Amino acid sequence: MKFSQLSLSTFLVSCLFLAQGVKSIEDISRNLSDAAYFFDETLEFTQQLMSMSNSASRPPVKPPTDPPKITDPPIATEAPTYVPTPASTATDPTYVPTPAVTVTQLPTFVPTPADPPTFVPTPGDTVTTDPPTPADTTDPPIKITDPPTFVPTPGDTVTTDPPTYVPTPDDTATEPPTFVPTPAITDPQTTPPTKACHDIGGFTFVFGSDSLQCDSIETPADVDKYCNLNRRFKGSPLLPVKQYCPEACGHDCAPTVSPTTAIPATDPPTVSMAPTPFICEALATKNYAEYEEKVKEIYRPVSGQNAFDGTDPDRMDALNFILDEGLCVDPPEMIQRYISALFYYSTIGEKWKESEEWVSPKHECDWNGIECNDDKIINRVNRDDNTLQGTIPFEICDLPLLERLDLDSNEIGGTIPKEMGKCSNLVSFDVDANNLVGPLPEELFDARKLVSIDLDSNNLTGTLSNKIGNLLDLQFLALHKNQFTGQVPARMHVLKNLARAYFDTNKLTGAVPRAICNNFASEKQGGSIVDLTTDCGGPGATVSCVCCTNCN
Repeated sequence: MKFSQLSLSTFLVSCLFLAQGVKSIEDISRNLSDAAYFFDETLEFTQQLMSMSNSASRPPVKPPTDPPKITDPPIATEAPTYVPTPASTATDPTYVPTPAVTVTQLPTFVPTPADPPTFVPTPGDTVTTDPPTPADTTDPPIKITDPPTFVPTPGDTVTTDPPTYVPTPDDTATEPPTFVPTPAITDPQTTPPTKACHDIGGFTFVFGSDSLQCDSIETPADVDKYCNLNRRFKGSPLLPVKQYCPEACGHDCAPTVSPTTAIPATDPPTVSMAPTPFICEALATKNYAEYEEKVKEIYRPVSGQNAFDGTDPDRMDALNFILDEGLCVDPPEMIQRYISALFYYSTIGEKWKESEEWVSPKHECDWNGIECNDDKIINRVNRDDNTLQGTIPFEICDLPLLERLDLDSNEIGGTIPKEMGKCSNLVSFDVDANNLVGPLPEELFDARKLVSIDLDSNNLTGTLSNKIGNLLDLQFLALHKNQFTGQVPARMHVLKNLARAYFDTNKLTGAVPRAICNNFASEKQGGSIVDLTTDCGGPGATVSCVCCTNCN
């Protein structure tokens, strides 16, 4: 707002004339003198108001080149109270305040002891024209966005801490941020599975005596218990259950974590792998490492101390089958299931014509071709005519109640294990029509409960031991169509229960002992033999026999 001197003088003189009236020239002169004095006083006060108004509305000027010395502003809890500096008074109309000062209403001045009071008069106040005391203007104030929480009163001494932040002219915050967030990296092990990850239908695994599937994993306790167990499925490599059941285990089988912000490299964390809890009361183990070692301790006396050094795939497969299941039963049951699985792997079970249930979660007594007694102890293995290959595992007689081993008409190779003599309850050993080679181990004749030995149509070689006389219960002996050499064992004459013996189509020589012929069944001799066959016929006969029923 602006006033011209002429307009204001005219206005004031008119007011005086009207108020006092004109009585004489002297009156007019005196009134004009009073009006001039009042006008001078009013004009000075008006200029002060205009100066303050202009200082609040003028645009900011470029800040000084040297960074200002900043002190923390006083803290106030009320609206800001304006404290003018000499640059804001009418005595310096060229003063331009710093951009930080913003006046939104007429300020109320709070004087300090060093400054003379300058205030906005109200009606009735006496106006003084004393100029304000000059002050140091080298440190312009910074912009304050938050209202001060403390207004000093006269006599207060205000101290400030050294500033921790120097703003630039464009700053609008009083302090810089003290925390810069880094992008969160998602842990792929706890990320919900992607749409590409689904539980594999038909996947089953055994834990203890339980046969489980993916939908058996229902609680966090189930996740902890099962999801890190290693299992195989349809010829797959050994993998954790969570790879087969990603949805049930909450496992992301295809993580795609790719942070967009580089994270400063740090030393790799030290990972402490705690043993997987695995409590097996039957074997007295508390974690999986203990369990694995205990299982090996049980099987080493059966398969040998070096059986699990990684050089024997069949025995490693059988061991892993047990470990994958987490079988937790008494050692005799552990051994039975291990040998059953080993028989499958040793005879290349994946190529059998029929392999239903084998190496499945079912009890081994429910595998096709295995028979057990009422106590679920194996007493027969019957896999006749089923395209078995490979070899007979020597551990087979660690099935303590095995009575019958029927494996004829297959393609089994290798030798007859000498450990067959450990089959103390074996009654029938039937492996004819295979590809067996090597000698007939004399240890076989330590299995004294044998009633039937059927080994024809193989490629067996060597001589026949007189230890065959140990088999006092033997009734059937078929050794024809092999490559045996030597003579028919003389000790056979003690086999009073022998009814049929076949030695033809071999390379045997010599005469059948007369004592054997004395065992033929007849009313006169009271023997048991009803059928005896050797290579005693024709001009090329290599064996002489006076009592043979058939000469080939």
